[in-house]
Amino acid sequence: MTDLQVRAYRDGDAAAVAALINLLSEAGGGHSGHVAAEIEDFIAGEVRDAATDTRLVTDAGGRLVAFAAVPVPPGGGDRLELIGGVLPDRRGEGLGRQLLAWQLERAAALHAEVAPDAGWQGQVVAGDADASAARLYERFGFTPARYFLEMSAPTTPPPVAVPSRVRIAAYDPVREHDLHAVHTAAFRELWGYQERAFDSWATLTAHSASFLPGLSRLALAGDGDGDGATIAGYVLTYASDVPGRVYVGHVGTAPDRRRQGIAGALLAEVLRAAGREGYASAGLDTDADNPTGAAGVYARVGFAVDQRVVAYRRTV
Repeated sequence: MTDLQVRAYRDGDAAAVAALINLLSEAGGGHSGHVAAEIEDFIAGEVRDAATDTRLVTDAGGRLVAFAAVPVPPGGGDRLELIGGVLPDRRGEGLGRQLLAWQLERAAALHAEVAPDAGWQGQVVAGDADASAARLYERFGFTPARYFLEMSAPTTPPPVAVPSRVRIAAYDPVREHDLHAVHTAAFRELWGYQERAFDSWATLTAHSASFLPGLSRLALAGDGDGDGATIAGYVLTYASDVPGRVYVGHVGTAPDRRRQGIAGALLAEVLRAAGREGYASAGLDTDADNPTGAAGVYARVGFAVDQRVVAYRRTV
């Protein structure tokens, strides 16, 4: 590997990192679609210091062949998503082992510095068809912890009725603090969720450059258009690197409004709106064992499973 150079992430690298992650996703049998804005949000919002907590590996021609980063959990959180990977044509040279070993060493140092009394878990993910990634993770003591589904749907959903006393409205930034509260309540008890303060949450969602407010929707319940209406559910949509596709990044329903058909009605409206804007399909990810039955809701509006993704964990 004498042709390789290692350095930290710097401004201008986001597009190359997104392209690398897309290639890794496709190699594992899954979705691509990640965009540069996602990487910028991740570095700005979750990586404490890019100079010490990221590594990029380039070859003699300047091609990015590997990337690794070590974030810190949000306040009170316990999970570090160790993002990274090696191009398929450079696997088998030991580069993945070196980068993952570095990530775990750096994670341990951050744990000792930031929250030595907390229990931190390192998490990595791979498509269930990515045998080489699975072997690497298991070699380092990671074990499967949860399965997720990557799903996609055409932007031609079946008719879905809107529940009574609920109306579907365009995304309204005036309601973003209320939306944050509903999102937190909706996800707080679900597997792997880490609660974030508003500013941290907004950086990764409604304030992201990848966010598509025109293709996001709120379900409002109650009287009138003003303060009397409350958010019963929401769908937040984001740009994708795949031509003709959008990414449905967040679907949530207020806990007291579940199982009333709100999420299905929201998704159907978002799919129709995306179709009117010229998009042919939408993608999303969901926990295969989500206790709210999310996968079934998505299937009823046309989403089908493309592949399963495995989340592996080990103690930091």
